Amino acid sequence: MEIGGEFCFADIGPAPDGEASVADLLCGWSRMYSTVQLSSGRAAYLNVWLNLLHMGRELDTVLLPSYLCYSILMPFRRMGVKIEYFRIDGDLTVDWEDLERKARRLGPRAAVVILNYFGFPESGDVVCAICRIRQTGARVVYDATHSLLNDCPWPAVADSCGGGSAPAADVCIMSLRKALPVVDGAAVVWLDDARPAPALSVAKERLDSYFSSRALAMMLKASHVADGWGNSRDYLNLYDQAEAALDREFGANSGMSGVSRSIVRRLAVGRIRCARRANYTQLVRALHEQDASRAGLELLFPELPDGVVPLGCPVAVDERDARRERLAARGILTQILWDSPAEVPQDEFPESWRLSQRILVLPCDQRYSPEHMEIVAREASTHGSSPCSP
Repeated sequence: MEIGGEFCFADIGPAPDGEASVADLLCGWSRMYSTVQLSSGRAAYLNVWLNLLHMGRELDTVLLPSYLCYSILMPFRRMGVKIEYFRIDGDLTVDWEDLERKARRLGPRAAVVILNYFGFPESGDVVCAICRIRQTGARVVYDATHSLLNDCPWPAVADSCGGGSAPAADVCIMSLRKALPVVDGAAVVWLDDARPAPALSVAKERLDSYFSSRALAMMLKASHVADGWGNSRDYLNLYDQAEAALDREFGANSGMSGVSRSIVRRLAVGRIRCARRANYTQLVRALHEQDASRAGLELLFPELPDGVVPLGCPVAVDERDARRERLAARGILTQILWDSPAEVPQDEFPESWRLSQRILVLPCDQRYSPEHMEIVAREASTHGSSPCSP
């Protein structure tokens, strides 16, 4: 049996029976805020930047975290935007003093991007720093791809107008395919009173080579997982081809496909949240029982706060690549989020670089049960790094 890896069409499951779906979640945000549904996170970043320029912002710089995925850089590279970084520490916490110092130096000519890591919330110091940064005139973009399914995907502060809370950021970006079995999909949610430009608020579906490669990969994997047909190399190659095509093809108006819009109507958000939280809790408990720390595994988030729906279970481990290879040979497919892009200066951000060499993400998503988490914990805690070790 295979645990982990990319989602496929076999993971969609039965349609919700009177339960809220992921489509309902997206619709709820669109009733409260201006929302655009796009094809990918890359398209979302491009859409947000062009909208900020259309709103009269004289922007020339983006301030990004030192620990990030290479794909976030691509829209800014395409537009020739100057990129600077603020420090992320080795435990995935934001160095809020470094963030605020650099944001104040850049001022209103910069957009500041904050990434959520694995669904876990930022500290109160970080949220307060975000609020102070906005007061300087800088726009704050919050990437909630990892916190998509949380009770509240973005950080919030007490509403000064009396009661409740208000979003801390100006705009939120979310890619859907990290947490859900969709072919494509992302959302841009304008959390302030801004309205996107009409030309950038109407997304158009594009059935391009990315879509066709990923849809076929999801189909082939579904037949392989469900019925044993085919070869895993075929769909794995197609997933890689889809990613390479997306690097070339994303656009600011690339809309979410009708296929993915149909899929999110069939995903019960409550079930997904409950399954992920139960699996994470069981996986952490089992890792403690297996004394995983003696096997060199360090849990980055040993506690699961209320309202958090984790993307995965990140651990730090030496000889990460060898450990990952051994787990794959035993049917446990882990992720690396992420290898550090070459553009991030290693001498200035050594903590991020070290983490990128050690982080391994154990699967705990909605496809699995607490019993599967026992298997993951047992295999992850096994000593030795050779794929052939007993």
